[in-house]
Amino acid sequence: MKTSEWLKIHPVKALTVASECSLQDAARLLLDDPEGRDLFVLNAEGQVCGHLGFWHVATLLLAELRPTLSLRELVERITLGTVADHMDDQVMCASVDEDVGDILYQHDLFQQHVERRVEDIPVVDEQRRLLGVIRLSDLLRDAINTAPRVPDE
Repeated sequence: MKTSEWLKIHPVKALTVASECSLQDAARLLLDDPEGRDLFVLNAEGQVCGHLGFWHVATLLLAELRPTLSLRELVERITLGTVADHMDDQVMCASVDEDVGDILYQHDLFQQHVERRVEDIPVVDEQRRLLGVIRLSDLLRDAINTAPRVPDE
């Protein structure tokens, strides 16, 4: 199945920010979306140029954590620059005509994605503009459901 078909069957809202967005606004965007896992950073041309994950933002929040702080006070502590200052600019992207099955089997890239705790893979066009995202959990669920069953012995 091509990624373009996958996106139609498994629509996922992509969270995006501009690189000059404040880290505080990015944190609010992630925290306000109950399914928010990954933010993809777009340049002025709408091209994917970076990634900022929930776990990275959580690490920044927890660095100063004290049990007495409210969520609002925690978010207010993230005034440490812009998204560009904290984003990962090594983003594994899938092309619109790539086979979905190949994504799981690009072992090195997939492993790096998992190690960075990136849960969404952006799908981009030829100009690297974001078309949608593929959630890794959906890919793995599909792979497990379509794998041949091994009979019990």
